[in-house]
Amino acid sequence: MKRNSLTILLLGLTALLLSCLSPPTAKKPYRPISKIPNAIVVGTAEATFSSDLVSGFRSDNEQLNEIAYLELLKAAKEKFGEGIDIADITWADVEINVKRPSVYSARGNVITIDRNAGVPEALAKAAKDAIKNIPAKSIIAVVYISTEDKAIANYIADELEYLWVMEGYILCDRNQLDILRQEQNLQLSGEVDDDSAVSIGKFLGADVIATGKIEGDNRLRRLRLRLLDTQTAQVIGVASEQL
Repeated sequence: MKRNSLTILLLGLTALLLSCLSPPTAKKPYRPISKIPNAIVVGTAEATFSSDLVSGFRSDNEQLNEIAYLELLKAAKEKFGEGIDIADITWADVEINVKRPSVYSARGNVITIDRNAGVPEALAKAAKDAIKNIPAKSIIAVVYISTEDKAIANYIADELEYLWVMEGYILCDRNQLDILRQEQNLQLSGEVDDDSAVSIGKFLGADVIATGKIEGDNRLRRLRLRLLDTQTAQVIGVASEQL
């Protein structure tokens, strides 16, 4: 009877110990990329670190996950700079030592968030709202789009021209605007005051000038469009869409 009780006790202790352990090779990725919206992988990061924590214990594994993340993030920032994060992290034992810190290696994807992912949809809505009160066949000049990203500024200007031409409006030749910009030392992606914008529109023979900007940070970023009558300098169309 005592032997049976001892056997049951040993089995119970074994089950308890196994429940606290996870196989060293079964490290699940930490911070999976699929849960991070608009994530773009820009590279990988690797790091080696030491710790007194023991691989295999659940509580230690959770802390090792966090250490691996921080070490990889540090390595990634040295290579890619700020504005990045780490996802799909895996780590493994390199050297397990009982009397001194153990050594681990980690690897993960370096990601950045595509802050312009919502531009096409927001632009389509803003373009439609901005011209709803503009007379048909009006001549429109897209004078400038103010944003830190010149490529996005050019994309927005080109897309506005396409969308409005498809609605039956006449768009001024951007080449003429480029010539004027060079002569007057203006920048297409740089903001100018309304008077200057109207003067540019008149020079191009436009009835309406369009300006736009992307402003705000993170979830507060918005695309704003303004349309002005070149004869009265009055605002005759506006639109604002969250990105």
